[in-house]
Amino acid sequence: MPSKLKVVIAASEVTPLAQTGGLAEVAGSLPLAFAELGVEAAVIMPGYSSAIARPGIEDAGIDLEVGEGAEAAACRLYRGRLSDKVPVWLVRCDRYFAREGLYGAGGDAFPDNPERFAFFCKAAVKALGRIGGQPPDIVLANDWQTGLMMPYLLLEGPGAPKGVFVIHNQGFLGLAPQEARAFIGLPESFYGIDGLEYFGLLSYLKAGIVYSRTLVTVSPTYAKEIQTPEFGHGLDGLLREHSFKLHGILNGVDYRVWNPATDPHIPFNYTSGNLEGKIRCREAFMNSAGLEDSPGSPLFVMVSRLTAQKGISLLVEAAQDMMDVLDARIAILGTGDPWFESQLSGLAGANPGRMWLKLDFSTSLSHLMMAAADFVLVPSTYEPCGLSQLYALRYGAIPVVRTIGGLNDTVRDFAGSSPDGRWDTGFKFGAFNRHAFFRAARRAAELYRQDGGQVFSAMCSNNMREDFSWRTSALSYYSLFLNIVKSA
Repeated sequence: MPSKLKVVIAASEVTPLAQTGGLAEVAGSLPLAFAELGVEAAVIMPGYSSAIARPGIEDAGIDLEVGEGAEAAACRLYRGRLSDKVPVWLVRCDRYFAREGLYGAGGDAFPDNPERFAFFCKAAVKALGRIGGQPPDIVLANDWQTGLMMPYLLLEGPGAPKGVFVIHNQGFLGLAPQEARAFIGLPESFYGIDGLEYFGLLSYLKAGIVYSRTLVTVSPTYAKEIQTPEFGHGLDGLLREHSFKLHGILNGVDYRVWNPATDPHIPFNYTSGNLEGKIRCREAFMNSAGLEDSPGSPLFVMVSRLTAQKGISLLVEAAQDMMDVLDARIAILGTGDPWFESQLSGLAGANPGRMWLKLDFSTSLSHLMMAAADFVLVPSTYEPCGLSQLYALRYGAIPVVRTIGGLNDTVRDFAGSSPDGRWDTGFKFGAFNRHAFFRAARRAAELYRQDGGQVFSAMCSNNMREDFSWRTSALSYYSLFLNIVKSA
């Protein structure tokens, strides 16, 4: 076993260099937690033009030739740092990555995405021996964009780094036509039903599942769910077959960024021992949003992509009753499906002072809304891990969530103080319908008014003490890595 474990994290997006969703936060935060455990961690990602242009990114002077014959293409490595201990490497190839957007533009995916990320996977594997002396012990690849790294590593032979593949969202299969074989470049035996083949197409996600040494997904409940037809997206049987190597490890939160005691995005800082700043943040947001702040009127917040997966249909169906029956205020930040945007805009327009909608993405506003919220809504159809509920807990808001995926693993349904002395942290509902959702919201509103709000305030303070730091997640990964290296 090596004296110091060496890990390279491969991802298609990494905070703060490039981001469209939660994957970037994982890829930007987990290696920092690894470094704190003494792991020699590095990150490799595509060299998008916008990332290359960021301050601190420099030409590493390393050229790579990727592929053979007509499929060959050159690339050059650039480098920067996520911290003093964590370098980040970028694969620059303007043919594939010098364009607007990471995966598409104008709402449409780039048609050559299969080729772009096959190239990145080949380049990343080839770069492993050039980015820090000896190759790593472990390559931690994330989602379909890096799925092909798993078979490519196998072809490197028994001395190659061991591949660990992380499924962040089973719904994104990374599909490519059969013609993609030309640029994927794997031996013929890899393309059958036991390999990449997926209902006549090829799946990069399936490549990661089949050819990884170990498989991880981002919560224990989601690890079980993806083995069922409802959540498996046609791969549930395959995942049951590979369940012996499947682990559920919760994502974490970077509390250096999400910390109401130091957050520069909110006007008043606060701690679990003194919620005065939270009360003032709520007042500031309500005033800026033009929401009527009546006594006993709870503020329900949603910061989310406005898509079917996020359960927006339930909010559309239940919002009017929440305002009329529960005297609730509702604030929503996000963009997404035009139909949902239209429906929510209509509701907000018909309920001035009671509902506020901002069709936008704003980091500073998302932080302020978490600080202002009494309750945070996460009614997703499926949610591998989820981050909104974790942000809510740290900011002293109470999550209202479905009993699925990481939402189920990170929120305890309220029934007062638990036998072990821990308070329950939120409100859950199971069935995906407006009635179950509304009942959970009603329970939340009743708690808000109970004993003049004293129980609510105590619950908020206790929520802020929950620990979902990346260190906890990193320790689980570290244990997994050690077992892989010991058994090699």
